[in-house]
Amino acid sequence: MLRSKAFIRFFSSGLQALALQVLGSIFFYVISVYLSKDSFGAISWMNALSIFITAILGFGLEQVVIRRIAASQRSDWAAAAFLFHSLAAFIATLIVLWLLSLVLRGDIYQLLPWFFIAHGLLFLVIPLKQFLNAKEKFTPYGIIAIISNSLRVGGAFYLVAVHRLQVHSIIMVMICTAGGEFMALLVYVITKTGFSFKFRFQAYKKLLKEATAQYVSVIFDMSLSRMDWLLLGFMASRSVLADYSFAYRAYELSRLPMLIIAPVILPRLSRLMASKPSSKLQEQVNSFNTAELLLAMLLPLVFNILWTPVVGMITGGKYGAANATEFLILSLCIPLQFFINLLWSISFSVKKYKAVSSVTVTCAITNIALNLILIPLFNGIGSAVAFLITNILQAVLYYRLVNKYVMHISLRPFIILLPAALTGWFITSSMNIHFLLRLLLGIAFYLVVAVISKQLSRHTIQNSKQFLAQ
Repeated sequence: MLRSKAFIRFFSSGLQALALQVLGSIFFYVISVYLSKDSFGAISWMNALSIFITAILGFGLEQVVIRRIAASQRSDWAAAAFLFHSLAAFIATLIVLWLLSLVLRGDIYQLLPWFFIAHGLLFLVIPLKQFLNAKEKFTPYGIIAIISNSLRVGGAFYLVAVHRLQVHSIIMVMICTAGGEFMALLVYVITKTGFSFKFRFQAYKKLLKEATAQYVSVIFDMSLSRMDWLLLGFMASRSVLADYSFAYRAYELSRLPMLIIAPVILPRLSRLMASKPSSKLQEQVNSFNTAELLLAMLLPLVFNILWTPVVGMITGGKYGAANATEFLILSLCIPLQFFINLLWSISFSVKKYKAVSSVTVTCAITNIALNLILIPLFNGIGSAVAFLITNILQAVLYYRLVNKYVMHISLRPFIILLPAALTGWFITSSMNIHFLLRLLLGIAFYLVVAVISKQLSRHTIQNSKQFLAQ
């Protein structure tokens, strides 16, 4: 029964991650290969700016809404309030961008309003998606997103086939598929759920007040993942941004398991943390952390062995060796991101909003400062180093927060598994053999260390299953 519940939840959540990350990465892979690096760099910059704008418009409501709905069935109104907020913010921002495009010169500013429409439509999807996710109904949006993103990928391949792949045509494909995704999800929510569009202004004001403490955190958290793109766009060439954004996209794709796990554990922790955590829950959370990190440490080992030969092959040498160093540095953030996500989820579940905001603001400011120093010196590699240092700082600060106020989280998996993964990579990278054989040897070495050190054990797996099935 435990296995069945956990599998269903992960499968449902995995549909969303598959659509958003895997199919999304395929789309950007196609345009990165068939567009010039300058054009791909321009798209990456507009993408980063649009994501940053929508984060500002969201006002931190995304996390607050899902916590409210998950904690109480009487809080479904929060999703409707978020939807009206998103619609008003989208329209107002689009008008501002159109006016700016009439003043600012340059093709990228003329295209920005159109590019924002595609992201703005997906921004309108978020309240509906969070409404379903809070109720752990991941499958409906997952199916819709898979269809829309598949159509987006199909549109990109069609443009390649008819020799019409240009920045303008790509934006049109993005707008059409985003609009279809929003309409399909809206129809589903209206016809298949008890979603109410009733808007209560006083309740909306209370929602904004609750989100205020989280708002600064959300803005700065977004700057952690996209400020490097924006600064590279201003301080380096579009070609440099293309190399870095390609490596960063691959890094984001490699975090796919975390993106599947995150929406599953947040509603669960919101319920379990409503009362004082028991010793049994602490043991389960620590086992789950060990299981997560066991996978998270393996991912950089695997992807770095495959990066240069495989990426070089599928991009015709355009990427791969050219940005191997950027990807190596970024991939070291994968286990840190798994760890940070768990610690953030715990902190958010116990309503440590101000502390979370303090951590995020501190790290974001540090990230911006490091980028301003390192980009002029090392370009994309400088951004990658700044991102790694910031992730280390973020993990340390969240660890202190959770251990002081909530529960003790063991660092034993980091102490054992990280050296094992690094050692496996260093040993295999020096071998002059086929990369697939190096991959098998690296994985074997890592798993042997995990078993001997008892990081991979029946006890860890069973406790993790119990935590996920609650």
